[in-house]
Amino acid sequence: MKHQDITERPWAIVLAGGDGIRLQGLTRRIDGDARPKQFSRIFGDLSLLGHTRQRLEPIFSDNQLMFVVTKQHALFYTEELADVDRSRILEQPANRGTGVAIMAALLQLLEHEADSIVGIFPSDHYYADNAAFAATVKSAIDISNEHKDSIVLIGAKADWPEVEFGWIE
Repeated sequence: MKHQDITERPWAIVLAGGDGIRLQGLTRRIDGDARPKQFSRIFGDLSLLGHTRQRLEPIFSDNQLMFVVTKQHALFYTEELADVDRSRILEQPANRGTGVAIMAALLQLLEHEADSIVGIFPSDHYYADNAAFAATVKSAIDISNEHKDSIVLIGAKADWPEVEFGWIE
């Protein structure tokens, strides 16, 4: 029997505050403006943020999703996140990087549930196999429940090191 005493309802923090500079040429061709890639419909009818929300649906309840955005991108996310309670949208005044976004979201989450398992998900990634993604994240949640003082890190094996994106060794 799996240990479930920490959380029956894990939280997801969705990072959507990046500026998307590297792909602005592509997003300009797709959307007609210089929006960050997480708000662009690069793959089909949904933005990358929309794909991320859809991918997280089987794992996290809607009221357990928190979104970190940047105020200057309000034009792009206001409609897309219109169904999200404002208390679960953390609007940063400016993009200060991934670390600051994660820490700010974790501090806000402490107000909701201090002992929750939390997954942190970039909104500008695409996955071809959502079922495999969900199974992997659910497995990480189970491991987190069993090893309460641990951090579980999920990554994809890189074909080559790309210094612009960083990598985990």
